[in-house]
Amino acid sequence: QWVAAAGGEPGLQGQAAIWRVADGSLVRKFEGHFDALYSVAISPDGKLLATGSYDQKIKLWDTSTGTEVRTLTGHNGAVYGLAFRPDGQVLASASGDRTVKLWEVASGKRLDTFSHPTKEQYTVAFSPDGRRLVAGGVDNRIRLYAVSAGAVEGTNQLLESKFAHEGAVLRIVFASDGATLLSSAEDRTVKWWDAAKLIERGHLDPQPDLAPAVAFTAGNTRFVVGRLDGSLQFFDTKTGK
Repeated sequence: QWVAAAGGEPGLQGQAAIWRVADGSLVRKFEGHFDALYSVAISPDGKLLATGSYDQKIKLWDTSTGTEVRTLTGHNGAVYGLAFRPDGQVLASASGDRTVKLWEVASGKRLDTFSHPTKEQYTVAFSPDGRRLVAGGVDNRIRLYAVSAGAVEGTNQLLESKFAHEGAVLRIVFASDGATLLSSAEDRTVKWWDAAKLIERGHLDPQPDLAPAVAFTAGNTRFVVGRLDGSLQFFDTKTGK
């Protein structure tokens, strides 16, 4: 239904916006952060927009009115990655403070903090069933967590930690069936993985430019890589061709 983007002026303000996919028309802008935005996510039901900023805050917005619903505080670094759990009840955040946090969307309460990373974290993604969470960042690792239904501290578990790339992990996404992961990194490589055990299934040779955007197509038979040079390229998931 919608696509979202975020940006702003460092040290001054952050702004996010949503556009209608069908015709590309601007639906609404969201302003309220006091520094540039680095992350944005739309809730599964489309009612909320989450934004993360260099001001260390996460804000939740009502997409129908543009009104701020609440601010989530607790990170001590920029918020670089956000992801809603598929049921919309939990939000995950990745930060420059070297942590990944889980939040209750309804109340804004922090549920858990994962402090395993040794460097800044850039990206988080939930599996389609909401039971697993992956995170990646400057320590070049992908970490796989089991997340309980309540997601509260003491009920979640680190399952795997994999040295995945020779550079910071920029983006991780799950295939819609939950069986495969796709990752891109500052070493300009793109890799796909068995999502259960983080076993590499294939990779692309270093790309002409950084690829901060990767996604699977419907059916998961292909994936698309978006590069900083403005190009998009599609590849077969099995062969990488």
